[in-house]
Amino acid sequence: MHGIRKALVATCLATVLSGCTVISGAALEDAAKVDHSIQTSSVKPMAPPSPETDSDGRTVRNAVSSANLERSESEPLAWSNTDTGASGTITGIQETRAGDQICRSFKTSRQRFDGVAVYKGEACTRGSGEWTLTRFNEGA
Repeated sequence: MHGIRKALVATCLATVLSGCTVISGAALEDAAKVDHSIQTSSVKPMAPPSPETDSDGRTVRNAVSSANLERSESEPLAWSNTDTGASGTITGIQETRAGDQICRSFKTSRQRFDGVAVYKGEACTRGSGEWTLTRFNEGA
């Protein structure tokens, strides 16, 4: 009877352990492949901020709108934004007028924690003389 128990335990143990398998070689490489065809839509990418809601854009707009155009054109205009830690220099401000609307086009650099970028922009007055950033695009 004791021998039958040993055989029964050994058979049960062999049955339980047979569920464990070892993958190696090509089978392991196949198991490690990632299926890139699966897509989810649970996380949508954030839209870039619009120039008027972007704090740096507002800071640049304020600097351009208050710039003294009589200064030397080769003299860059510095700006910095304490809210974001960004700073830069504005160059090439050109003013145009169409009726009672004034527009100033410019180039600016922007240095932040994530790097340095160059922007082309334009700020224009609206109705009551309030300045609006109408263009602020990366890449000059």
